[in-house]
Amino acid sequence: MVRFLSLSDFPIFGTRVPGAPYRLRPSAYALVRNEVGLFAIVRTPLACYLPGGGMEAGENPEQTIIREAREECGFILDAVALVGRAMEICYSIEEGEYFEKDSFFIEATIAGHGPQTELDHELIWMDAAKAREALSHGSHRWAVHRALESSSSS
Repeated sequence: MVRFLSLSDFPIFGTRVPGAPYRLRPSAYALVRNEVGLFAIVRTPLACYLPGGGMEAGENPEQTIIREAREECGFILDAVALVGRAMEICYSIEEGEYFEKDSFFIEATIAGHGPQTELDHELIWMDAAKAREALSHGSHRWAVHRALESSSSS
């Protein structure tokens, strides 16, 4: 069961294109660290993200990160704590449309490994500084920073 941290703010990242239609996409991403504190980053052919993505119908944020991390990295995750929630205003080249990604960021631990099914996704382990440089979305960079803050105050 996820332990909820205080959500004192709901930052918005990205820039709207005037007149462009935006589709709301609820999303969830995992903040996973290995035994030496490096963050799991997923590199696709187009960008770098935290493991995660859009919620499917009927899913909650915990279920989304568990499904997405298995598909993208072969991780079996245990959700630990909600680190934050933010909005990312962005354009998807793959889907050819604009999104408002209402994203939950959840700290998680690796409970096991299984088969990775999205073979164009590469798992890379990075320290926080390199992760913040590599991550394509401002909300993901913010979540890494927030995860560091929450771990130093625990």
